[in-house]
Parts: sequence; C-alpha cells; structure tokens
Amino acid sequence: MSLHHSCKLRKKNESTELFGKSTCASKLTKYFLISSSNPLNAEYFRSEQSLKAEKIRQINLHKVLVIHPLSLFRTWYEFYLVFLYIANLISKPIDSAFARSQEEMYRGHRVASVILDLLCWIDILMNFNTGFAVKKRNKIELRRMPIAKNYIHSPYFICDVLSSIPRNLPYFFVRKPAKPFLGVINIIGLLKFFRIFTVVELINRLSKYFQMKSTGIRFLFTSILITFLLIHWMSCMQFIVPRLTGRYFYDPNHPFEESWIYQNGIYKKRLLEKYIHCFFKGSSEMLGMRIDTYKIHITSDYFVAIGTYWLGKIIIASIWIILAVAILNARSMELKFLEIVNQLDEYMKQKQLPLNLRDKISKYYDFRYQRIFFKEDMITNLLCANLKREVNIHVCKSLIANVNLFADLPPDQISRLVSRLISEIFLPKDTIIQSGLFSDSMYFVSSGTVAVYSHSGKEICHLQDGAYFGEVSMVVKNQLSVTTVIAIETTQVYRLKRKHFEECLMKNKVVFSKLVADAENWLKIVLKIEDEYKKMLFEQTYATGTINEKDFGIPHETS
Repeated sequence: MSLHHSCKLRKKNESTELFGKSTCASKLTKYFLISSSNPLNAEYFRSEQSLKAEKIRQINLHKVLVIHPLSLFRTWYEFYLVFLYIANLISKPIDSAFARSQEEMYRGHRVASVILDLLCWIDILMNFNTGFAVKKRNKIELRRMPIAKNYIHSPYFICDVLSSIPRNLPYFFVRKPAKPFLGVINIIGLLKFFRIFTVVELINRLSKYFQMKSTGIRFLFTSILITFLLIHWMSCMQFIVPRLTGRYFYDPNHPFEESWIYQNGIYKKRLLEKYIHCFFKGSSEMLGMRIDTYKIHITSDYFVAIGTYWLGKIIIASIWIILAVAILNARSMELKFLEIVNQLDEYMKQKQLPLNLRDKISKYYDFRYQRIFFKEDMITNLLCANLKREVNIHVCKSLIANVNLFADLPPDQISRLVSRLISEIFLPKDTIIQSGLFSDSMYFVSSGTVAVYSHSGKEICHLQDGAYFGEVSMVVKNQLSVTTVIAIETTQVYRLKRKHFEECLMKNKVVFSKLVADAENWLKIVLKIEDEYKKMLFEQTYATGTINEKDFGIPHETS
C-alpha cells in the first residue's frame, strides 16, 4: 500500500470537495453534477468514491455547465419532459386534423400550441448540452462534440426539428396564411409521434428513480397511457385521411363530399363536436365494436376503418403478450431472489440471531445480488478457460485501471493474477485486518472506503477505489499486521492469497521491488506515527498522574 498514493488521492478529493474553491461554480451548476441520491447510479458506480471521482472528472473536464444524465436537474427535467411530450402528442394530431378550421379555433389553443413548439425548441438545445451513457463502455460521455454527434445521428433529431415548426404562429401576423404551406407543416408535425417511445422510456427511468417497486402498476399505467394516445391519434386520422385524399388524391368517382365526415354532417360542426365524433368512431373501431351510426361511402374511409380495427387488435394482443413475457422473465429473477431471502429469514429466525446481525446479513445479500439472484458458480463453470479469462478481466477492468501497480504487469500476468483474486464484501464497521495478528493475504479495494488505524487506535488515513493494503505481511517474513483496516461503507475488495502472491507478483522484479519499497516506507511511517502517539499519551497520562497500560503496547480492537 503506497501511503503517498493514498494521501495524494485523499488530498485531491478534499481539495475539490466539490466546489469548495472552484471559481466557475454556482448554485445552479451544482445541480448539473451527478447526484449521489440517484438510484440509477448503481448501474455505473458502486461506491461513494466512484461517484466523487465522476464529479471530479466533470470538473476537471471543465464541463460543469454540461448536464450530467444522472444529475438532480436531469431527473426533474425528465419528469417535466413526460408532460411536455404527452401535451405535444395530444396537440399535434388535433392541429393536423382540424387545420382547415384554424380560423375558428380558440385563441388560447393557438397560444398553447405555439408555446409547446417553443418549449420543444428549448428541449432540442438542452439535448445538445446533456451527456449520455455509453452502455458498451459503461461510461458517461460529457464532451459536447460527441454529445452533438450522438443526438444528430439519432432518429429523434430530424423528427424534433421538423415537428417543432410553429404551425399556429402565422395566424398571429396574417389572418389567412397560405394553405399549402400550412398543409405541409401539418403533415410533418405528425413526426412527433415517434416521441411516444421516449415517453415509455422516461416513465421507466422515473419509476426506478422514485423506487416504484411494483412493475405491474408501472406496466398498467404505461399501457393505459399509450392506448389512450394511440386511440387519440387514430381518432384524428378519421378526419385527416379523408381531407388529404380529397385534396391531394382527388378521385372524380369518389369525391370528398362522399366521405363519412361530409355525409354525416361532421364537417360543418364546431371543433369540439368534430373531435368527439372522431374519437367515438376511432375508439369503437380500435376496440373492435360494431357501429352503424356513420355511413361509409368512399374507399379511404374503409381503409381507415380497417386499419384502425387491426391496429386496435394488435395493440390489445401486444399488451397481453408483453405483460405475460414481463411477468415470466423479469419477475422470475426477482422471485428467485425473494425465495432466497425468505429462506434466509427463516434460517435467521431458527438460529435466533440478533436483530443487528440479521440486518447486516440482509444488507449483504442486497449488495451482493442487487435483488436479482443467479448461480454465478454454475454459469462460470460452464465457460471455457479463454472465456473465463475474458470475463474476469472485464469484471475487474475498473480495478485494473485504478491500481497503479498493475501498470507494470504484462497482459498475460494480469490475466493470471485476476483469475486468482477472490471477491469479498465487507459491511460498514467490519474489520478486514486486525493489527497484531498474522495475515496471509493482500487486498485490493474495488469499490468503497476503508479506514486504516495504528496498533494503538490512531487513525492514519482512508483508502478508496484502486488502493491496496496488506503487502507488508507479504514481503516481510514473520511480520504481523501493524495496522487495523476497517470498512467505512459497504466495500468490495479482492483478496490475493500468499501462495498466489508469490506466483503472480513476486516473480516480477519491477513490481516486487516497488512493493518492497512501499512496504518499507509504510512500515517506517506507521511506526513513527505509533511512537509519536504513544509519546503524546505518555505525556498526557504523566501530567495527570494516571497510567493506563492499555495505551502502551497491549493490543485492543478498534471500533
């Protein structure tokens, strides 16, 4: 364990703690950084140190004004986006369907439509300033150029730009704008439909953020919302399709005057009455109900009715299929975990374990399995040696990148070392190494934070991700542990046994010499701190005239 490295890391974290001395910081930019309370952090970061390192990375990149996708601002902004997209998904088909009656529309509807379009343009600008997750590399991209390329190359950019052209804005300047121009805007405004997939994604993300445990309620709410939006769009299509076919695909044998909206007098009614008739006809056809209220004469009406009917059947069948698959797949893994937890509860009750120990064991299972149970040993045993090696390297890639010691190892030695590591999890206040006892292992911190104490209980430092300890007992023969190491938070470490240490690290002269130098330096520093601490205690006890033997050489466990 390199004291210089650990202290340097600690000073770096404390110096930036988090905006303590940053000149470009403000109250607003603090909300742009990653939020430690976001439950979605577990998909990318496993410890407080890794979260803090992500904040430091954003500050060092001078991207404090770039919105982190896991920030508090982005969370509430996504909550606002759900309502914005739903409002546009309701407004756009109404504008397109009843465009000819825009002169009769309420001024409030025109103002609301223009405001929604302007808010969509603001959202477009926000997308150019919001980072995104690169799932393949398990990393957050915060550079503006890759962010812009990612958004421009996505299918949503063109749809957002074209569908956000304010269709009602000309009415505030011209009483009767050119209808061909408005007709084109009406058609391309329907591209906003593709944002219905974004609404589903945002609802799923927000349900995780607000820790909605019931997937059934989330699926039911999403299904009802999407079904209503689809019925709304198909209802507006009952009016849009006859108008488009009558204007752009005129058929002398079947003129627009023979369409159902004209034959049934719907065309001359007010806007609200038109929509009610269209909604009734569209929902009836989508749900497969027979209606004889409206007369159908032209081919386009038949196509709309048949398409609406089959779309409704597909939606109903899809909902049942998705519900069944979601229950069987996603729920099955959760049920397995709950079954294990129930068995664990019965075991702890039968053994009459104390409540604090039960709580620690439950937290251990939650951290270990992340509420999804799988038999890791059975899965890995079925893999061949090459695949096992690749899996181990991928699982430990963050550890390999953070531990400076591994930089001097060739790839084949790293692969051999990783295959010998043993993953262990320690809960807060768990003792990993006890001073004065023999230790036959070296430890590497993968995630979490540990505190290092001297033999007398003096706190020396904290170690975070990428640090290592226990090398003194490895390189010095018959050397007992000179420090006590205790986990401060839930910490995952990788343990390397002595025989594997000799096999993997001792044979590499560069690495072993570095470990020896670090061990000697660390041993000198710890002994010096111990002597100074004992001297201070002696002076205090001598001044008061009371001497406690426990303060001078008798080991005691540090809590």
